Amino acid sequence: MLSHRFIYIILISGLLGQSTMNGYGYGMFSQNNESASLGSGSIGLVPSFQNNVSLSNPSTWHNMSFTFLSLSFEGQHNAFGNQSVNNSNLSGAKLIIPAKQKLSIGISFSPFLSRQLTVVDSTYQEFIFNESDTLSYSRSDETSGGSSMMQFAVGYNLTDQDDIGVAIDVIFGSSRSIRNLIIDDTGHLLQSRDYFSGSLLELYYTTKRFSFKDKPLVLALNYNLSLNPMNVENESYQAFIDINSNNYHDGSDYPGATEALLPTKVTFGDEIKINNIKIGLDYEIYELYHLQLEFDMWQNKGNNNLLSSIYPGHIKEKNRVNVSLNKFPKPFTDDTFDRMHLRGGIFFGNYNIVNPMTAESLDSVNEVGLALGFGVKFGLTNNQFDIGYNFVQRSGIYQAGVENMQVFSVGLSIGDLWFIKRREI
Repeated sequence: MLSHRFIYIILISGLLGQSTMNGYGYGMFSQNNESASLGSGSIGLVPSFQNNVSLSNPSTWHNMSFTFLSLSFEGQHNAFGNQSVNNSNLSGAKLIIPAKQKLSIGISFSPFLSRQLTVVDSTYQEFIFNESDTLSYSRSDETSGGSSMMQFAVGYNLTDQDDIGVAIDVIFGSSRSIRNLIIDDTGHLLQSRDYFSGSLLELYYTTKRFSFKDKPLVLALNYNLSLNPMNVENESYQAFIDINSNNYHDGSDYPGATEALLPTKVTFGDEIKINNIKIGLDYEIYELYHLQLEFDMWQNKGNNNLLSSIYPGHIKEKNRVNVSLNKFPKPFTDDTFDRMHLRGGIFFGNYNIVNPMTAESLDSVNEVGLALGFGVKFGLTNNQFDIGYNFVQRSGIYQAGVENMQVFSVGLSIGDLWFIKRREI
Protein backbone atom coordinates (compact mmCIF):
# COMPACT_ATOMS: atom_id res chain seq x y z
CA MET A 1 0.00 0.00 0.00
CA LEU A 2 1.14 3.53 -0.76
CA SER A 3 -0.43 5.19 2.26
CA HIS A 4 1.86 6.44 5.00
CA ARG A 5 2.28 9.47 7.21
CA PHE A 6 3.99 12.08 5.05
CA ILE A 7 6.71 14.27 6.51
CA TYR A 8 6.26 17.64 4.85
CA ILE A 9 8.56 20.38 3.67
CA ILE A 10 6.56 23.55 3.11
CA LEU A 11 7.46 25.77 0.18
CA ILE A 12 5.86 29.14 -0.54
CA SER A 13 6.09 30.96 -3.85
CA GLY A 14 4.21 33.43 -6.04
CA LEU A 15 3.01 37.01 -5.76
CA LEU A 16 0.04 36.92 -3.39
CA GLY A 17 0.40 37.59 0.33
CA GLN A 18 1.42 34.25 1.85
CA SER A 19 1.71 32.20 5.00
CA THR A 20 1.72 28.54 5.97
CA MET A 21 -1.84 29.33 7.15
CA ASN A 22 -2.82 29.32 3.45
CA GLY A 23 -3.08 25.53 3.68
CA TYR A 24 -6.32 25.62 5.67
CA GLY A 25 -9.64 25.54 3.82
CA TYR A 26 -9.84 27.99 0.92
CA GLY A 27 -6.80 29.90 2.17
CA MET A 28 -5.87 32.66 4.58
CA PHE A 29 -7.92 35.85 4.44
CA SER A 30 -6.29 39.24 4.05
CA GLN A 31 -6.09 41.27 7.28
CA ASN A 32 -4.35 44.59 6.48
CA ASN A 33 -4.81 46.04 3.01
CA GLU A 34 -3.20 49.42 3.61
CA SER A 35 0.06 50.59 5.16
CA ALA A 36 -1.36 52.99 7.75
CA SER A 37 -3.41 50.37 9.62
CA LEU A 38 -0.63 47.77 9.31
CA GLY A 39 1.79 50.19 10.96
CA SER A 40 -0.38 50.42 14.07
CA GLY A 41 -1.51 46.78 14.06
CA SER A 42 -5.07 47.98 13.53
CA ILE A 43 -7.88 46.01 11.92
CA GLY A 44 -8.79 49.26 10.16
CA LEU A 45 -11.78 50.38 12.19
CA VAL A 46 -10.30 53.24 14.24
CA PRO A 47 -8.49 56.20 12.62
CA SER A 48 -4.94 55.42 11.51
CA PHE A 49 -4.56 57.22 8.17
CA GLN A 50 -5.34 60.72 9.45
CA ASN A 51 -6.85 62.18 12.59
CA ASN A 52 -10.52 61.08 12.47
CA VAL A 53 -9.95 59.09 9.25
CA SER A 54 -9.44 55.38 8.59
CA LEU A 55 -9.10 54.23 4.98
CA SER A 56 -10.98 51.05 5.90
CA ASN A 57 -13.93 52.73 7.67
CA PRO A 58 -16.30 54.56 5.27
CA SER A 59 -18.10 56.32 8.12
CA THR A 60 -14.95 58.43 8.66
CA TRP A 61 -14.24 59.40 5.04
CA HIS A 62 -16.27 62.63 5.07
CA ASN A 63 -13.61 64.07 7.43
CA MET A 64 -11.14 64.15 4.52
CA SER A 65 -10.41 67.52 2.95
CA PHE A 66 -9.47 66.11 -0.45
CA THR A 67 -10.11 63.23 -2.79
CA PHE A 68 -7.50 60.50 -2.25
CA LEU A 69 -6.11 57.75 -4.44
CA SER A 70 -4.25 55.30 -2.20
CA LEU A 71 -2.00 52.39 -3.19
CA SER A 72 -0.26 49.94 -0.84
CA PHE A 73 2.51 47.47 -1.62
CA GLU A 74 3.49 44.67 0.72
CA GLY A 75 6.51 42.41 1.19
CA GLN A 76 6.73 39.38 3.47
CA HIS A 77 9.45 37.19 4.94
CA ASN A 78 8.17 33.87 6.31
CA ALA A 79 10.32 31.51 8.40
CA PHE A 80 9.28 28.07 9.68
CA GLY A 81 11.65 25.35 10.82
CA ASN A 82 14.76 25.70 8.66
CA GLN A 83 12.79 27.10 5.72
CA SER A 84 12.29 30.76 4.76
CA VAL A 85 10.91 32.64 1.78
CA ASN A 86 10.34 36.20 0.57
CA ASN A 87 7.45 37.47 -1.54
CA SER A 88 5.73 40.73 -2.48
CA ASN A 89 2.44 41.97 -3.89
CA LEU A 90 0.11 44.93 -4.40
CA SER A 91 -2.03 44.70 -1.27
CA GLY A 92 -4.68 47.30 -2.03
CA ALA A 93 -5.88 50.15 -4.24
CA LYS A 94 -8.56 52.64 -3.16
CA LEU A 95 -10.19 55.82 -4.47
CA ILE A 96 -12.14 57.91 -1.94
CA ILE A 97 -14.17 61.02 -2.84
CA PRO A 98 -15.60 63.20 -0.01
CA ALA A 99 -18.24 65.84 -0.66
CA LYS A 100 -18.96 68.91 1.49
CA GLN A 101 -17.85 67.22 4.75
CA LYS A 102 -21.14 65.31 4.64
CA LEU A 103 -21.06 62.48 2.11
CA SER A 104 -18.30 60.26 0.76
CA ILE A 105 -18.00 57.42 -1.72
CA GLY A 106 -15.17 55.01 -2.43
CA ILE A 107 -14.15 52.04 -4.53
CA SER A 108 -11.32 49.62 -3.78
CA PHE A 109 -9.65 46.41 -4.91
CA SER A 110 -7.77 44.03 -2.59
CA PRO A 111 -6.95 40.34 -2.06
CA PHE A 112 -9.53 38.36 -0.08
CA LEU A 113 -8.17 34.81 0.27
CA SER A 114 -4.70 33.52 -0.61
CA ARG A 115 -3.96 29.82 -1.26
CA GLN A 116 -0.34 30.10 -2.43
CA LEU A 117 1.39 27.09 -0.85
CA THR A 118 3.37 23.96 -1.81
CA VAL A 119 3.85 20.95 0.45
CA VAL A 120 6.18 18.05 -0.49
CA ASP A 121 7.63 14.94 1.14
CA SER A 122 10.99 15.46 2.80
CA THR A 123 12.23 11.98 1.78
CA TYR A 124 11.31 9.28 -0.72
CA GLN A 125 9.58 6.13 0.51
CA GLU A 126 9.91 2.61 -0.90
CA PHE A 127 7.33 -0.01 -1.79
CA ILE A 128 8.55 -3.57 -2.40
CA PHE A 129 6.47 -6.11 -4.30
CA ASN A 130 7.21 -9.59 -5.74
CA GLU A 131 10.11 -9.64 -3.22
CA SER A 132 12.41 -8.09 -5.82
CA ASP A 133 10.83 -5.07 -7.47
CA THR A 134 11.05 -1.74 -5.64
CA LEU A 135 9.25 1.53 -6.29
CA SER A 136 10.33 4.79 -4.71
CA TYR A 137 7.61 7.38 -4.31
CA SER A 138 6.75 10.70 -2.74
CA ARG A 139 3.89 13.18 -2.89
CA SER A 140 3.42 16.93 -3.30
CA ASP A 141 0.40 19.17 -2.97
CA GLU A 142 0.33 22.66 -4.45
CA THR A 143 -2.30 25.37 -4.38
CA SER A 144 -2.06 28.82 -5.93
CA GLY A 145 -4.18 31.89 -6.60
CA GLY A 146 -7.18 32.82 -4.48
CA SER A 147 -10.17 35.14 -4.42
CA SER A 148 -10.15 38.94 -4.66
CA MET A 149 -12.57 41.63 -3.50
CA MET A 150 -13.99 44.74 -5.12
CA GLN A 151 -15.70 47.09 -2.68
CA PHE A 152 -18.10 49.98 -3.27
CA ALA A 153 -18.76 52.02 -0.11
CA VAL A 154 -20.70 55.12 0.97
CA GLY A 155 -20.28 57.15 4.16
CA TYR A 156 -22.60 59.78 5.59
CA ASN A 157 -22.41 62.28 8.46
CA LEU A 158 -25.73 62.01 10.32
CA THR A 159 -25.10 64.56 13.09
CA ASP A 160 -22.19 66.29 14.78
CA GLN A 161 -21.72 63.12 16.82
CA ASP A 162 -22.87 60.23 14.60
CA ASP A 163 -21.59 58.86 11.30
CA ILE A 164 -22.61 55.79 9.30
CA GLY A 165 -21.23 53.82 6.39
CA VAL A 166 -22.36 50.99 4.09
CA ALA A 167 -20.21 48.83 1.82
CA ILE A 168 -20.90 46.09 -0.70
CA ASP A 169 -18.04 43.66 -1.31
CA VAL A 170 -18.05 41.54 -4.47
CA ILE A 171 -15.91 38.39 -4.23
CA PHE A 172 -14.44 36.88 -7.39
CA GLY A 173 -11.39 34.97 -8.66
CA SER A 174 -10.06 31.43 -8.78
CA SER A 175 -7.43 29.11 -7.35
CA ARG A 176 -5.61 26.10 -8.72
CA SER A 177 -4.71 22.80 -7.06
CA ILE A 178 -2.13 20.23 -8.21
CA ARG A 179 -1.72 16.88 -6.44
CA ASN A 180 1.32 14.95 -7.62
CA LEU A 181 2.27 11.36 -6.81
CA ILE A 182 5.91 10.94 -7.87
CA ILE A 183 6.82 7.31 -8.64
CA ASP A 184 10.41 6.63 -9.69
CA ASP A 185 10.88 10.31 -10.59
CA THR A 186 7.77 10.38 -12.80
CA GLY A 187 4.88 12.63 -11.78
CA HIS A 188 1.25 11.49 -11.80
CA LEU A 189 -0.75 14.72 -11.62
CA LEU A 190 -4.33 15.43 -10.67
CA GLN A 191 -5.34 19.06 -11.27
CA SER A 192 -8.41 21.08 -10.32
CA ARG A 193 -9.60 24.69 -10.23
CA ASP A 194 -11.96 26.47 -7.85
CA TYR A 195 -13.94 29.52 -9.02
CA PHE A 196 -15.30 31.85 -6.31
CA SER A 197 -18.37 34.09 -6.35
CA GLY A 198 -20.28 35.85 -3.59
CA SER A 199 -20.83 39.17 -1.85
CA LEU A 200 -20.67 40.76 1.60
CA LEU A 201 -22.61 43.58 3.24
CA GLU A 202 -20.68 45.79 5.68
CA LEU A 203 -22.35 48.23 8.10
CA TYR A 204 -20.40 50.93 9.96
CA TYR A 205 -21.28 53.28 12.80
CA THR A 206 -18.98 55.80 14.50
CA THR A 207 -20.07 58.01 17.39
CA LYS A 208 -18.56 60.69 19.65
CA ARG A 209 -21.40 60.58 22.18
CA PHE A 210 -19.17 59.18 24.92
CA SER A 211 -16.41 60.91 26.86
CA PHE A 212 -13.79 60.21 29.51
CA LYS A 213 -12.30 62.96 31.68
CA ASP A 214 -14.01 65.57 29.52
CA LYS A 215 -12.44 64.22 26.32
CA PRO A 216 -14.30 62.40 23.54
CA LEU A 217 -14.15 58.60 23.59
CA VAL A 218 -14.90 57.62 20.02
CA LEU A 219 -16.72 54.31 19.57
CA ALA A 220 -16.64 52.59 16.17
CA LEU A 221 -18.70 49.52 15.25
CA ASN A 222 -18.65 47.31 12.17
CA TYR A 223 -20.85 44.33 11.29
CA ASN A 224 -20.13 42.20 8.21
CA LEU A 225 -22.37 39.46 6.89
CA SER A 226 -22.62 37.42 3.74
CA LEU A 227 -25.14 39.03 1.41
CA ASN A 228 -24.71 36.11 -0.97
CA PRO A 229 -22.68 33.34 0.71
CA MET A 230 -19.68 32.36 -1.36
CA ASN A 231 -20.25 29.61 -3.90
CA VAL A 232 -17.36 27.57 -5.28
CA GLU A 233 -17.43 25.90 -8.68
CA ASN A 234 -14.90 23.08 -8.84
CA GLU A 235 -13.44 21.82 -12.12
CA SER A 236 -11.56 18.51 -11.84
CA TYR A 237 -9.38 17.39 -14.72
CA GLN A 238 -8.39 13.88 -15.73
CA ALA A 239 -5.21 12.63 -14.10
CA PHE A 240 -2.17 12.26 -16.37
CA ILE A 241 1.42 11.06 -16.33
CA ASP A 242 3.76 14.02 -16.69
CA ILE A 243 6.27 12.30 -18.96
CA ASN A 244 8.30 15.44 -19.76
CA SER A 245 8.18 16.66 -16.09
CA ASN A 246 7.07 20.21 -16.88
CA ASN A 247 4.02 20.15 -14.54
CA TYR A 248 1.85 21.06 -17.52
CA HIS A 249 -0.56 18.83 -19.46
CA ASP A 250 0.57 18.78 -23.08
CA GLY A 251 0.86 16.42 -26.07
CA SER A 252 3.96 14.69 -24.66
CA ASP A 253 2.10 13.35 -21.62
CA TYR A 254 -0.13 10.30 -21.19
CA PRO A 255 -2.89 10.67 -22.06
CA GLY A 256 -2.12 13.67 -24.28
CA ALA A 257 -3.91 16.95 -23.60
CA THR A 258 -6.10 16.53 -26.72
CA GLU A 259 -7.06 12.99 -25.70
CA ALA A 260 -8.04 13.76 -22.13
CA LEU A 261 -11.62 13.77 -20.93
CA LEU A 262 -13.40 17.07 -20.37
CA PRO A 263 -13.25 18.32 -16.76
CA THR A 264 -16.10 17.50 -14.42
CA LYS A 265 -17.83 20.52 -12.90
CA VAL A 266 -19.55 20.60 -9.52
CA THR A 267 -20.90 23.70 -7.75
CA PHE A 268 -20.73 23.84 -3.95
CA GLY A 269 -23.21 26.36 -2.57
CA ASP A 270 -22.84 28.44 0.59
CA GLU A 271 -19.27 27.24 1.11
CA ILE A 272 -18.18 30.38 2.96
CA LYS A 273 -20.69 32.34 5.03
CA ILE A 274 -19.08 35.12 7.04
CA ASN A 275 -20.31 36.75 10.21
CA ASN A 276 -17.94 39.40 11.58
CA ILE A 277 -18.22 41.94 14.41
CA LYS A 278 -15.57 44.61 15.06
CA ILE A 279 -15.46 47.09 17.92
CA GLY A 280 -13.02 49.98 18.22
CA LEU A 281 -12.29 52.68 20.80
CA ASP A 282 -10.23 55.83 20.17
CA TYR A 283 -9.17 58.21 22.95
CA GLU A 284 -6.99 61.31 22.69
CA ILE A 285 -4.73 61.12 25.74
CA TYR A 286 -2.81 64.28 24.72
CA GLU A 287 -3.25 66.62 21.79
CA LEU A 288 -2.83 64.54 18.60
CA TYR A 289 -1.74 61.46 20.65
CA HIS A 290 -4.40 58.76 20.50
CA LEU A 291 -4.68 55.48 22.43
CA GLN A 292 -6.76 52.91 20.55
CA LEU A 293 -8.27 49.51 21.32
CA GLU A 294 -9.94 47.13 18.87
CA PHE A 295 -11.69 43.75 19.00
CA ASP A 296 -12.34 41.50 16.00
CA MET A 297 -14.66 38.45 16.19
CA TRP A 298 -14.89 36.54 12.89
CA GLN A 299 -16.86 33.38 12.04
CA ASN A 300 -17.29 31.22 8.96
CA LYS A 301 -20.68 29.46 9.08
CA GLY A 302 -20.42 28.04 5.58
CA ASN A 303 -20.80 24.41 4.54
CA ASN A 304 -17.14 23.80 3.60
CA ASN A 305 -18.11 20.60 1.77
CA LEU A 306 -15.36 20.74 -0.87
CA LEU A 307 -12.37 19.05 0.75
CA SER A 308 -9.68 20.56 -1.49
CA SER A 309 -7.37 22.11 1.11
CA ILE A 310 -3.81 20.94 1.74
CA TYR A 311 -4.24 20.71 5.51
CA PRO A 312 -7.15 18.94 7.19
CA GLY A 313 -9.72 21.43 8.42
CA HIS A 314 -10.60 25.06 7.81
CA ILE A 315 -10.62 28.28 9.85
CA LYS A 316 -13.96 28.35 11.65
CA GLU A 317 -13.39 31.28 14.01
CA LYS A 318 -10.88 34.04 14.56
CA ASN A 319 -10.62 36.41 17.51
CA ARG A 320 -8.17 39.29 17.74
CA VAL A 321 -7.47 42.21 20.03
CA ASN A 322 -5.00 45.01 19.42
CA VAL A 323 -3.80 48.07 21.33
CA SER A 324 -2.15 50.91 19.41
CA LEU A 325 -0.77 54.39 19.94
CA ASN A 326 -0.88 57.01 17.18
CA LYS A 327 0.77 60.41 17.04
CA PHE A 328 -1.05 62.30 14.27
CA PRO A 329 0.57 65.17 12.32
CA LYS A 330 -0.52 68.77 12.71
CA PRO A 331 -2.59 70.08 9.80
CA PHE A 332 -0.95 72.52 7.37
CA THR A 333 2.42 72.90 9.06
CA ASP A 334 5.94 73.38 7.70
CA ASP A 335 7.74 71.76 10.64
CA THR A 336 9.20 68.37 9.61
CA PHE A 337 8.42 66.56 12.87
CA ASP A 338 4.91 68.01 13.08
CA ARG A 339 4.20 66.61 9.59
CA MET A 340 5.14 63.08 10.66
CA HIS A 341 2.68 60.43 11.74
CA LEU A 342 4.11 57.89 14.25
CA ARG A 343 2.39 54.56 14.93
CA GLY A 344 2.89 51.49 17.10
CA GLY A 345 0.88 48.64 18.54
CA ILE A 346 0.66 45.06 19.76
CA PHE A 347 -1.96 42.47 18.89
CA PHE A 348 -3.03 38.98 19.90
CA GLY A 349 -5.13 36.50 17.95
CA ASN A 350 -6.50 32.97 17.99
CA TYR A 351 -7.70 30.80 15.08
CA ASN A 352 -9.99 27.82 15.67
CA ILE A 353 -9.40 25.09 13.06
CA VAL A 354 -12.20 22.52 12.76
CA ASN A 355 -12.86 19.31 10.87
CA PRO A 356 -15.37 20.17 8.09
CA MET A 357 -17.01 16.74 8.36
CA THR A 358 -17.53 16.54 12.13
CA ALA A 359 -17.13 20.22 13.19
CA GLU A 360 -14.69 18.99 15.86
CA SER A 361 -11.83 21.30 16.79
CA LEU A 362 -8.52 20.13 15.29
CA ASP A 363 -6.01 22.89 16.00
CA SER A 364 -5.84 26.16 17.88
CA VAL A 365 -3.40 28.54 16.22
CA ASN A 366 -2.25 31.40 18.45
CA GLU A 367 -0.82 34.68 17.17
CA VAL A 368 1.11 37.53 18.75
CA GLY A 369 2.43 40.54 16.86
CA LEU A 370 4.26 43.84 17.13
CA ALA A 371 3.51 46.74 14.77
CA LEU A 372 5.55 49.85 14.00
CA GLY A 373 5.02 52.53 11.39
CA PHE A 374 5.32 56.13 10.36
CA GLY A 375 3.94 58.46 7.72
CA VAL A 376 4.74 61.89 6.38
CA LYS A 377 2.51 64.47 4.72
CA PHE A 378 3.70 66.48 1.77
CA GLY A 379 2.26 68.85 -0.81
CA LEU A 380 -0.62 71.29 -0.69
CA THR A 381 -3.25 68.55 -0.81
CA ASN A 382 -1.87 66.57 2.14
CA ASN A 383 -0.37 63.77 0.08
CA GLN A 384 0.88 61.06 2.38
CA PHE A 385 3.65 58.46 2.33
CA ASP A 386 3.29 55.60 4.84
CA ILE A 387 5.49 52.74 5.96
CA GLY A 388 4.33 49.90 8.20
CA TYR A 389 6.12 46.92 9.73
CA ASN A 390 4.75 43.86 11.56
CA PHE A 391 6.53 41.03 13.31
CA VAL A 392 4.10 38.14 13.82
CA GLN A 393 4.61 34.76 15.48
CA ARG A 394 2.04 32.01 15.02
CA SER A 395 2.13 28.67 16.85
CA GLY A 396 0.11 25.46 16.55
CA ILE A 397 0.05 25.35 12.72
CA TYR A 398 -0.41 21.87 11.24
CA GLN A 399 3.00 20.27 10.48
CA ALA A 400 4.75 23.68 10.40
CA GLY A 401 4.44 24.27 14.16
CA VAL A 402 5.74 27.82 14.66
CA GLU A 403 5.88 30.42 11.90
CA ASN A 404 7.62 33.79 12.21
CA MET A 405 6.44 36.37 9.71
CA GLN A 406 7.78 39.84 8.99
CA VAL A 407 5.56 42.13 6.91
CA PHE A 408 6.75 45.38 5.38
CA SER A 409 4.26 47.69 3.69
CA VAL A 410 4.67 50.93 1.74
CA GLY A 411 1.71 53.16 0.91
CA LEU A 412 1.30 56.26 -1.21
CA SER A 413 -1.84 58.40 -1.05
CA ILE A 414 -2.27 61.27 -3.48
CA GLY A 415 -4.79 64.00 -2.71
CA ASP A 416 -6.48 66.23 -5.25
CA LEU A 417 -9.49 68.51 -5.76
CA TRP A 418 -11.31 66.03 -8.01
CA PHE A 419 -15.08 66.51 -7.76
CA ILE A 420 -14.61 69.01 -4.89
CA LYS A 421 -15.91 72.44 -5.85
CA ARG A 422 -15.18 75.83 -4.33
CA ARG A 423 -12.39 74.46 -2.18
CA GLU A 424 -9.56 76.76 -1.18
CA ILE A 425 -6.18 75.38 -0.10
